[in-house]
Amino acid sequence: MNNNIPFLNASIAQALDYTAPILFAALGGVMSENAGVVNIALEGMMRFAAFFGVWGSFVSGNAWVGLLWGIGIGIALGALHAYITVKWAGNQIISGVAINVMAMGMITYLLESIFKTTGYSPPVAYFGAPASKVHLTFLKGIPILGAFAELTILIWFALILVVVLHFVLYHTVLGLRIRAVGENPHAAETLGVNVFKIKWFAVITGSVLAAFGGLALSLGTLSSFTNSMAMGKGFIGLAAMIFGNWTPFGALGAILIFACAQVLQLFMQGTATGFAKLIPLGFYLSLPYMLTIGALIGVVGKAVGPAADGIPYEKES
Repeated sequence: MNNNIPFLNASIAQALDYTAPILFAALGGVMSENAGVVNIALEGMMRFAAFFGVWGSFVSGNAWVGLLWGIGIGIALGALHAYITVKWAGNQIISGVAINVMAMGMITYLLESIFKTTGYSPPVAYFGAPASKVHLTFLKGIPILGAFAELTILIWFALILVVVLHFVLYHTVLGLRIRAVGENPHAAETLGVNVFKIKWFAVITGSVLAAFGGLALSLGTLSSFTNSMAMGKGFIGLAAMIFGNWTPFGALGAILIFACAQVLQLFMQGTATGFAKLIPLGFYLSLPYMLTIGALIGVVGKAVGPAADGIPYEKES
């Protein structure tokens, strides 16, 4: 048993590393959609923040500066999405798709212009370096808990944020107002709630959380930006949000299932024998995505989101 403890802890740590970016995206969706605004641009926002975080770290030589650059682009994109969907009651799906498409083209252009490459940026200072991790050496050697001995600060922030966001949404006046706006904005307005301010706040906050997801990829897991980021993780975050019934803890539970599938496919690639060796590599790589589709099929017609989610709000005259 003792010989298996390091492997067990390493597998859990790897699952948590995979969890953090998707969890940030899912929490961003939870925040936005509880206020009634659909945000399918989480994928594009992650991609923007991942690039700007690396760019900021490259220019300054400091990962914290990169983090601020990523947060800044998250705020800007959230304001853009809120301006279109809240200010002008524009179509929320079209706005989200536009941001995703813009992320694909613009980031590819910036990558070529700044780093003179189409594939990846040079390595930069990041939070995944051994010296930057949160070291809890007393946990080493303990089954399961040992996985938390050397995690990045972004992983810890994602896990703590689940508790914080749950408390805000379900135990504070602000959270009550956010959920009221997502359920019945007109009724909330009659009670004195400024619906537009709440929606703006929730959309921008959700976008910043999605930006943290991108930063967890480029400045947490990796130390550079690749042109394939974020590889569908924003959409998996949306699926986890729905599977988790638009709640922080529900989203976390769903993502842990997806993360275990990711670790499983890596394990199966490395240890496959016999018939398993004949299975194409693409099958293993697609396992987390197939699980996502399966989870969504299982909740179709059962998951019920906020009543006014996706419905543009226009103030009654």
